[in-house]
Amino acid sequence: MKFREDSKKILPLKPDILIIPECENFNLSDQSDSHWIGDNQSKGLGVFTFNGFKIELYKDYSDDYKYILPLVISKEEESYHVMGVWTQKVGEKKKNHQNYIRQFQLSLNHYDSFLNHNNVVICGDFNSNLIWKRTGIDQDHQDVLDHLSGKSIYSSYHHFFDEEQGKESRPTYYHYHQEERPFHIDFCFLSQSLINTLQSVEVGKFDDWMDLSDHVPMIIEY
Repeated sequence: MKFREDSKKILPLKPDILIIPECENFNLSDQSDSHWIGDNQSKGLGVFTFNGFKIELYKDYSDDYKYILPLVISKEEESYHVMGVWTQKVGEKKKNHQNYIRQFQLSLNHYDSFLNHNNVVICGDFNSNLIWKRTGIDQDHQDVLDHLSGKSIYSSYHHFFDEEQGKESRPTYYHYHQEERPFHIDFCFLSQSLINTLQSVEVGKFDDWMDLSDHVPMIIEY
């Protein structure tokens, strides 16, 4: 929520695209473009671009899935359909989101044509993992994986490290900043064309980031 401070540690990584859930509404001095949505100026979803990349909000964005943010990000002849994600658990009046990933799962049909693109990036905080399917709390995670797989969109982390969903060895979130309460709930899905050019996936270390956030960054290079 104080990303203007956190950004001082992120920007030396020299990103092209940053997707920041729970982000305050502000602009970075060296950004090329940005897009922010939220009801609280201190806590929304922010997407920032650098190195000449520009952002356009997808024409069929729906506030029914407020924090599922479809953007067309491009530079010259290079274009990506990027979906920033920060899943919310809200009541039945908002499309019956009985668990976190349900919000994203319900958005998939609405954004079907958006996902029919050669360069798709879906990235953010899903607040979900396949481990919770066994508890009965979350039955939608596998449905999301199957839907994306049907469109040849796959998790960059699981592809790169050759790990199974629900058996991740590198946490992305530490509950209440506690190292003994780790979870993997942040994902970056890529279309097959981008998976084919994947160079590296890095997950931040607990000691390096816990003074800034209960999440660590996921850094994808392709």
